[in-house]
Amino acid sequence: MVSLQPGITPLPIVITYFAAASVAAFVMLKKSKARMKLMDYVVAAIGGAITSFADHVLGHAVYLPTPIYPFVNPPFWFRILVFFITVGLVRKVGAGMLSMAVFDLVGDLTHFGFAGEPLWLIEDVLTYGFMADVAIFLTKGRLFGIGERRYATLYAVFEGGLLGFFMALVHPFFTYGFFAPIIKGFVPSQAYVQFLVISYIPGHVAVGALSAVIAARIARVVRAAV
Repeated sequence: MVSLQPGITPLPIVITYFAAASVAAFVMLKKSKARMKLMDYVVAAIGGAITSFADHVLGHAVYLPTPIYPFVNPPFWFRILVFFITVGLVRKVGAGMLSMAVFDLVGDLTHFGFAGEPLWLIEDVLTYGFMADVAIFLTKGRLFGIGERRYATLYAVFEGGLLGFFMALVHPFFTYGFFAPIIKGFVPSQAYVQFLVISYIPGHVAVGALSAVIAARIARVVRAAV
């Protein structure tokens, strides 16, 4: 039950993760001192919509043949960049999950349709969005070194790279390895799951680190202007 046979992520692992993420998200929202205000909701929602456009339109406009793709993954890399800029501007718990909820819904409206919902919504909110909110919670709103007087860039590189690493695991184990087989009716390949993990991690970590640095600079400029 705990191994990938033939490639589907075991149900107990999926249930345990999403149950734990749901509880943790509730606790973070309750304990977070910095509450989101109207402008934060607006920025997170607009950022989620732009993230969807960057991924599904701009990213998919860049055609790369196998095996260059998925080692070079423009759709997801654009998603990381815009998403990090969004949460970097808000830096309050809930911004990540809200942004990913809008990302999912806009993608449904403009690109995919609503087949598979609400499973895709749950996945996006409690993986990518949740991970960003955990980082915001743990850094007490100083995400990507924003507000730090020393080593701000190092914080950004470390946090962005770490988020990129964990985000690289979502598609292989949850999207391809669990939700897609249920929704679309196929048996995933264990070898392909392993290939996705190996191909995703280097680029996602590097782009995550770079995107965090860019997001931090943009957030500082916006904060100085406001």
